[in-house]
Amino acid sequence: MARDDIFDIVAIGGGTAGLVTAAGSAGLGARVALIERDRLGGDCLWTGCVPSKALISSARVAHHFRDAAAHGLRAVQPEIEGADVLASVRDVRAEIEPHDDPERFAPWVSMWWKARRASYPRTRSR
Repeated sequence: MARDDIFDIVAIGGGTAGLVTAAGSAGLGARVALIERDRLGGDCLWTGCVPSKALISSARVAHHFRDAAAHGLRAVQPEIEGADVLASVRDVRAEIEPHDDPERFAPWVSMWWKARRASYPRTRSR
């Protein structure tokens, strides 16, 4: 008797680890569920790795402008507009976000959204 709510693996959280676990396990034939409260991508995409590396990249470019004389070029002081830098960060994130799109995972991973509390069936000891 097959049940649609029985899974081999349940990944909690749609960040890097949850997505890799879900995709890899489904690729090996496991029935996979992924529970995510908000949006896929996790801290890495939304607040951590990707935004911080984009900011670092902008800072590095500004540094190269200031340090251009070390490379035989005329150094210039870049005009830095915070709003433009943040728009660039958002653009980088938007370029990566489609890789974490729920539609990409939907054919082989069951998605559960906004789960706030997990419940576990009571089992008897043997």
